[in-house]
Amino acid sequence: MKYRFEILGPATIVSDGEDAVLPSTKPSAILVCLLLKCNSFVSLEYLKYALWGEHPPPNADVTLPTYILRLRRLLRKYDGEADPIDTMSRGYRITFPPNSDALDLLVFQRLLDKAAHYRSSGAMENERSALQRAEKLWKGPALSNIPSDMLHREETPRLNDQWFDVLERRFTIDLSLGDIDGLAPQIRQAITHRPERERYWEQLIEALHRIGRTTEALNEYRKVHTYLTGELGIEPRASLQRLHMEVLRQAELVPGQRPLPLEESAPVRGVRSGDPSPGVPDKEAHGASKTHRAVPHLPLSQDFVGRGPITESLVDEIKGPDIPIVVISGPPTAGKTEIAFQVVRQCTDEFAGGVHVVRLLRPDGVPRGKEEVLRELLLQNGVEPPAQERFSGDSEEHKARLLRSWRATLADRPCLVVIDGAKNSADCLPFLPRSPESRTVITSRNALPRLIAFHGARAHTVPPLSRHHSVQLLTRILGEEAEGKCREALQRICDVCGGLPGALRLAGAKYLSTPHLTLSQFATLLESSPLDQLSAASESEFSLREQLYRCYEDVSGTARRIFLELTSSDPRGLQVTDLFAGFSGTPNEFDQALGELYNASLIHHHGDGRIGVLRLLRDIATHRVDRLTEALVSNEK
Repeated sequence: MKYRFEILGPATIVSDGEDAVLPSTKPSAILVCLLLKCNSFVSLEYLKYALWGEHPPPNADVTLPTYILRLRRLLRKYDGEADPIDTMSRGYRITFPPNSDALDLLVFQRLLDKAAHYRSSGAMENERSALQRAEKLWKGPALSNIPSDMLHREETPRLNDQWFDVLERRFTIDLSLGDIDGLAPQIRQAITHRPERERYWEQLIEALHRIGRTTEALNEYRKVHTYLTGELGIEPRASLQRLHMEVLRQAELVPGQRPLPLEESAPVRGVRSGDPSPGVPDKEAHGASKTHRAVPHLPLSQDFVGRGPITESLVDEIKGPDIPIVVISGPPTAGKTEIAFQVVRQCTDEFAGGVHVVRLLRPDGVPRGKEEVLRELLLQNGVEPPAQERFSGDSEEHKARLLRSWRATLADRPCLVVIDGAKNSADCLPFLPRSPESRTVITSRNALPRLIAFHGARAHTVPPLSRHHSVQLLTRILGEEAEGKCREALQRICDVCGGLPGALRLAGAKYLSTPHLTLSQFATLLESSPLDQLSAASESEFSLREQLYRCYEDVSGTARRIFLELTSSDPRGLQVTDLFAGFSGTPNEFDQALGELYNASLIHHHGDGRIGVLRLLRDIATHRVDRLTEALVSNEK
């Protein structure tokens, strides 16, 4: 190939020493999508999302190949023989050979790997050399000429953060080696782009003080203090306050040595940062406030059974180095939140920045406002949120300030964030931590495929409890003597509840509140109207029926029709081929509708080619008829 690509700045094609900036067109956006995921399959759905967001035009499947053709023609101008774009089933791919220099992002990533290797072996000079070479690859904000809201929202922040991580680590090495001539202006330039990075301010103050410009160093501390308290509503972190006190006392700084007990900067790659520096006592020196380490209350049930394998898998992934986000999906009352909290309890000590719980839903399942959620998070972390009245009724500006305060609270601190009750991927994006060593656990009725595709998430669908574990859980609620009374009735109750722990708990509560019924009589009553009985057992703020019905209402009309057909079929489900035989649309529409149903946890695969519906979800069909009847009666009135 006679040309190469650059995307660490404006997207550009370089050929014969000349740079040609890509035009701001949709084919250019497609090319960037393929380059960002080079050597990997890129689906048509991903490309449609990048070009048009959540609502692609009806002719998108026809338009995309046209854009690909225009893109091939553009590339042939630079090399008439090479065609790096591979056409695949329902997608495309750009492939580069190992150690290729045809894409600056690949070179950048190899340099980061080298830097991480040198860092682990203590070769600081070599590490700095690799980082400096990586710096030179950047030509400005990534992808600034590409017309894609999705890329600028979900991809470019990650790329640009890597650039600022490299600068931060290189500044730290320069300070450690005593190479501080001309360093302060470089740090100031970085601060203009990312003033919320407190580590930059520490590096600037240290550099100024070590060259004898103490007054300027103190002025810089006043600037960052004003910015953090006024703009973000938080106090400077403990290490920055310690540095300020050292400068005030005119501490003697020896060139070539690490002069102060500063926290390590967030690594480019490698081990977690944020642990206290060696030799720094646990109590903060000189009266500086102790860093707040969030450890929220996690309401854990004692009746946690049958979830050992999925819990162990999640713990391994969170403690591992490769998976930044895990998604726990399943229908209402499947026990997603309980699993998340059990996992978090086993991982808390791994994260010096603490645990942060983002509750997106109220107890009745209604979404909470973003402003309310952010205020709770800041208070959870010991930060006083900016007052609403400061913004003259501008709600959006207030939310933006709250979000900046939240992100500044997490900056450079490896933490574990739990996002509970996400409806879609967009709900999660504002709350994702930016530190590469942080991890996020998300619970959702949906599988959140966008996070899987664009953010490296790993999804886990919570399966129903087996009949054995269902009986075990119900017996714990009712008391051990219940199993001896009528095991057959217990099994009938468990079958109605479909292995959903929340439904089993509601069934147990309902039976205990009806002492005039035998267990067998209660099982018969539950079988006749499961949603009525279980919803009656709920508190007024929570209705199992409404929770299940929301799953149904969130999918398209086509998906609903397929779901309703499944609810009226054999309890063992239907063969996919039989289900499609009765479908009136195209194969593509059928696949899309099934994807919606899987994503909403409304159907499950039996493993023998059959698709089925949980027992409780079957009652949605009856409830749908009831709702239509109510609507007709209301209209007649």
